[in-house]
Amino acid sequence: MITPTSEVMKCFPRGKKVRVIVRSHAHFGYFVDIPGIEIRGLIETVGYEPSEEPNLEIGSSIEAVIQHFRDSKEPLKRQFRLTVHPAVLANPSLIKPLQD
Repeated sequence: MITPTSEVMKCFPRGKKVRVIVRSHAHFGYFVDIPGIEIRGLIETVGYEPSEEPNLEIGSSIEAVIQHFRDSKEPLKRQFRLTVHPAVLANPSLIKPLQD
C-alpha cells in the first residue's frame, strides 16, 4: 500500500530527526530505510570533505535529519533526502549496530 503524500509530509516534515538503517552504499551516498514507512532515503556524501566522508556499515543504525521528500507516481522513485551532521559521523559511538 502506498502512503499518501499528505500523510508522509505530516509524519516526516523537513527537519525531523529519524533513526535510519543503512541498506546500501553508492559512490554518491548511502541508501537507508526509515522504520515504519516503505519509502527509501538517501544520505548524500558528495558535499562532504574527504576527512568527513562517512564510512557507514551496512545494517548500522544512525540518526539523520529529513531535508526533502521527492514524490512520484512510481513507488520506487519516492525518496527522502536526509543529512547527518559531520560531528555525528566523527563519533563512532553514535553509529549503532542494528539490534535484533
